[in-house]
Amino acid sequence: MCLENFSESAPNLNVPTPPAYEKIVTGIFEGTDDNGDYFRKGVTSPPLSSGETNVPEVPCAKKNLSSTHPTYLKTLSQTHAGWIFGAIAELVDNSRDAKSKRLDINIEIFYSKKEGKNIHVLSIVDDGHGMSHDEIMTMVAFGHDLPEGQQPDRIGRFGIGFKSGSMRLGKDAIVLTQTTTSRSVALLSQCFNEDKSNLEIPVVSYCKHDNYMEFDLSIQSEASAEYNLKAIKDFSPFNEYVLGEKLGLFGQAGTGTQIYIWNLDKWGQNYSLEWNNKEHEGDILIRSKRVRTRLGQICQQVPLDYSLRSYMEVIFLTPRMRIYIQGSLVKTRPLEKSLNKTAVFHDMIMGKPLKLTLGRSKIEWERFNSGIFLYWHGRLIEAYKRVGSHINNSNVEAGRGVVGVIDVTNLMDDDDGNPWVLNNKQGFQDCEAYAELEEWLGKMYDKYWDTKFDTLDVKEGSDRYKPDDQWVQCNKCRKWRVLDPDFDTDTLPVDWFCFMAPYRGSCEDDEKPVGRGVITISAKRSGYGRENITTEDHGPPPEGPSKGGQRVSAPISKRNSCGSDSSPVTGTSSGARSISTEDEDFVGISENIEEPTRTLKRLRRGLPRGGKY
Repeated sequence: MCLENFSESAPNLNVPTPPAYEKIVTGIFEGTDDNGDYFRKGVTSPPLSSGETNVPEVPCAKKNLSSTHPTYLKTLSQTHAGWIFGAIAELVDNSRDAKSKRLDINIEIFYSKKEGKNIHVLSIVDDGHGMSHDEIMTMVAFGHDLPEGQQPDRIGRFGIGFKSGSMRLGKDAIVLTQTTTSRSVALLSQCFNEDKSNLEIPVVSYCKHDNYMEFDLSIQSEASAEYNLKAIKDFSPFNEYVLGEKLGLFGQAGTGTQIYIWNLDKWGQNYSLEWNNKEHEGDILIRSKRVRTRLGQICQQVPLDYSLRSYMEVIFLTPRMRIYIQGSLVKTRPLEKSLNKTAVFHDMIMGKPLKLTLGRSKIEWERFNSGIFLYWHGRLIEAYKRVGSHINNSNVEAGRGVVGVIDVTNLMDDDDGNPWVLNNKQGFQDCEAYAELEEWLGKMYDKYWDTKFDTLDVKEGSDRYKPDDQWVQCNKCRKWRVLDPDFDTDTLPVDWFCFMAPYRGSCEDDEKPVGRGVITISAKRSGYGRENITTEDHGPPPEGPSKGGQRVSAPISKRNSCGSDSSPVTGTSSGARSISTEDEDFVGISENIEEPTRTLKRLRRGLPRGGKY
């Protein structure tokens, strides 16, 4: 039914007047034809003055398109209401997806003509591939559909990250982006939309011919571009000179994206973020310095929760970008390469392979902290997750300093490519896969601690603090190079390259994986017992400790840390489990044990433990 016919048949219904289409983002009219097919048509009428309703003729529409009220921006900001760093992480994710090599996060001072004073502005600048007009339109749209097979390692999935993140940090944001052939500027502003009934996002796009720029009239009319550009200059601290200066940072052939956010979120009379703390130079803090609540958490020293530098150090499983905060380089650290007494567990859960790395961390031991770091597509989702018997354990020594690292991408992406991750990327949905994961993580964590309980003798100044290997990242290729375990990486210069001592190699060299002996253990998920142990396809058996100057094979120990005659091992009935480690408690040859599984009577030495088994 056509719109005019519908109005005649329902005279008591008020049909709203369509908005002025020249004021929408692109200056392009969208609708459906008589057959219900989608089409786009350029609108070339001049900008409408206040009160005018000169609307392009609309064909008979068979679909209802919903409008968006500006208050929706405030609603989106609540996505990260619990933790403001989650909002910054959304913007950092976009830079990683854009293959950026460098990212700068700063608080700058701009003069605002509208307010007549200097204002503080949060800037996030990267040197990625930038965005074309279509890509920036996808960025400012509310939700999107990723093309099938596009960037399987991409973090952005939900189409709300930029909007929810920027609006949590401040009321207004501007995006400047440049590709090799285009430039675009977009304004996402609560102030600009304050008195409007439908949300407007001004976007201006330019054709780039070397150092010459002009409006791209293939996707916008000149009148639309002029209108949007005027809105950007009137409602931001960016006039044509500031825009030219910031866009000039890209250089003639450079690419990248710059995001500037102002009217920053407030904490009383101050800002929620704190950047001028003399004790934390080169850092941005959450003013409240509140530690986030986690199930079973005992430690109250968690800088990751309120220090942006600490968060950026571990936000990615394999760090590649150089991240600068307030002009100071963040020394990123891959967690799984910084542990001592490392053990690696392999298993299948719901038919999908998983790899868990467990080890001791000096820093976390000193803070009485512990837990699992869960990554998804290489991005940290949950930190310090306590599992197994350590959730409700009143003994602060239980699990102290033991950290786990796992990427759960395979398990938490379903077969249709839909993730079981919350849209704020700070947790996982309550689903079967996550429940199975929690149970397995708890058993592996308990097994590691029980095996090491009597041997985790960590003393201040002891070499046992040291990671199993020392790693350093090349400032050019961004690959991680393994060094001698006794080498002091603090003596290396900030700008270190592969050709320099002590590596003296080449950027073309492949990254060396962490090599450890492997033992495969098949076991029941139900608990501890004796199991069948086989080598399967994991290569030759590892060698034991040296004897008389030569390496010899060592048998598997059949005594646990508590003096029992059997080794405490947990597992799943779904498949074989692999444990790879360099620790003497695990290393040994593989053998078949035909004795049936039996329940062990557990005896303990040392401090009493709480928890439930």
